[in-house]
Parts: sequence; C-alpha cells; structure tokens
Amino acid sequence: MRQTIIFLLALTMLPSCKGQDSFVETRLKTAEKFIECLKNNSSDKILDYSYPDIDDKISDKESRDFYVNKAYNFIKRFGLPTKDKWIVKYDPQNNFERLIIIIPLFKGYDTVFNLLRADIVLTFPPPQISDKVYTYIIDDDYKIKKLNAPQLVDKTKRKE
Repeated sequence: MRQTIIFLLALTMLPSCKGQDSFVETRLKTAEKFIECLKNNSSDKILDYSYPDIDDKISDKESRDFYVNKAYNFIKRFGLPTKDKWIVKYDPQNNFERLIIIIPLFKGYDTVFNLLRADIVLTFPPPQISDKVYTYIIDDDYKIKKLNAPQLVDKTKRKE
C-alpha cells in the first residue's frame, strides 16, 4: 500500500517537471539563436527572437546596432562558453522575468578594455506573454583608472 501511494505521488509530479523542462528547453534554443545573432553581429536578425518594443536595446535601431556590436566585440575577443557553463535561473512564480539565462563571457582583467567581467543576460517572460527574449543586457564591470589632476596655480594672489 505504501509503495502504491509513493508511486502515485511520483506519477502526479512527472507532468509538472516535464512542463518546466519544456519551458526551459525551448527558451534555451531561442537563446542559442539570439546569441548566434550577437556572434555574427546581425543586429536586425535578433528581432526574430525578441519580444517587440520592451527593451530599447532591441527596439531602437541605433541602440540595437550599438549593443549588438558591443556583444559581438566581446564574443570575438573572449569567445562563447559551452552551454553547460551558462547559468539558468528559473522562477515559475515571477510574472515578468520567469527565466534568466546568464552567459559568462569573461572574468579577470583585460588591459584592452580595462574589463573585469562581462556577461550576457537574457530574460524571458512567462509563456502567456511570449516565448522570445524579453530583455537582454551586457552586464560588465570595468577597472576605473584614477586620473591625476594637474596642479592648479592660483595666479590671482599677489606677493606683497
């Protein structure tokens, strides 16, 4: 009897796990296509994989070109990690950012860009809204170099 109850509980949980896997898997495929567009510097092509008019980095042509080119340059310099290194955060209760995929590009110190870290972060909404990328950012940190200000001499003071 006890084994039957455990079997029935496990059986009822299976469909909910499959739904989550299906949701995440289809978005991962979309993310791969989106990242491929960034890798090829195809700014207009990302529109095929993006939810329209939410993110200015996607909807505004000038911004889209700038950010896709920035991602392209980072990918060209540092390469893309394999999918097993992507960080996938799934929150079925979140009504805006249901799935977040973080693609780590670089961590360390790059002297060319003074870069410390760079990640591409893709956000997906719940399935009722869309199956496309909702927003994306290039999350990057830079080393700020301290500039030495020139010493100013006050020429208005007179020696008496």
